[in-house]
Amino acid sequence: MITDNNGLISLSNKRAECKISLWGGQIVSYRPKNQEHDVFWLGDLNKFDGASAIRGGVPVCWPRFAAEELNNHLPRHGFARISEWKLKSVKVDEDKIEAILSLPADEKYDTGLVADLFITITDKLECSLETTNKGIKDFMFSEALHAYFNVGDRDKTVIKGLAGRKYKSSLDGQLYTLNGDLMISGEFDAAFMGHTGSLEIEDKVLNRVITVKKIGSNSTIVWNPNKDLAEMRAGQYKNFVCVEPANQGDCFVTLKAGEKHKITMIVDVKNLK
Repeated sequence: MITDNNGLISLSNKRAECKISLWGGQIVSYRPKNQEHDVFWLGDLNKFDGASAIRGGVPVCWPRFAAEELNNHLPRHGFARISEWKLKSVKVDEDKIEAILSLPADEKYDTGLVADLFITITDKLECSLETTNKGIKDFMFSEALHAYFNVGDRDKTVIKGLAGRKYKSSLDGQLYTLNGDLMISGEFDAAFMGHTGSLEIEDKVLNRVITVKKIGSNSTIVWNPNKDLAEMRAGQYKNFVCVEPANQGDCFVTLKAGEKHKITMIVDVKNLK
């Protein structure tokens, strides 16, 4: 285990390498050793200052997604991504990397919730966010594993598994039905509600397909801003698509006192034939 000047923990074995940030409790890099390119995108101009959210990798949006009216006393996208997590355990052998991160209940926001992040890497990456209600009353929340997937060219990338699905656009608030596979060529920000299945991100430029399997997720967010944001060098927005396992919109999670809930993302990468 190596920690660099940006506070990123590097883990590696014969199968893969990854980097994890305790600030935000997020994976910022993951590359199977049989792949030339990172699976996740990371903004080149991130500050890594322990105050700003890190753009890229897999930010944890919890226990609030976006600017929903639910829990609107919490920061946009929640406070997990702007909090310092604890490294509970880490284990690395030749075939498996395992890490567990924890975010204790925050008195400032008084939610009574505790979060644990379980990261397991074998021939795949499995990332699970587990929420425990340690309060004395029910709590309703939303969440997302806000994954930024690295692609050679957004305009030439095909997202499969959403055809025929209804989605709500965050750009105009309207409902639409997706006809065919999804290709993004402009600004896109949408929630596919009631979607529990797997997806494929077909990237002919980098000659690979990324499969995203979801467990405990009842909605999927797809996003690209079609412009560079503060953490991006010029033109960098064209090298990612966000495909996010989520529970939000009409898919909030309600936990009674003492109950737990887990959302999981399993990522597999194969070369195109």
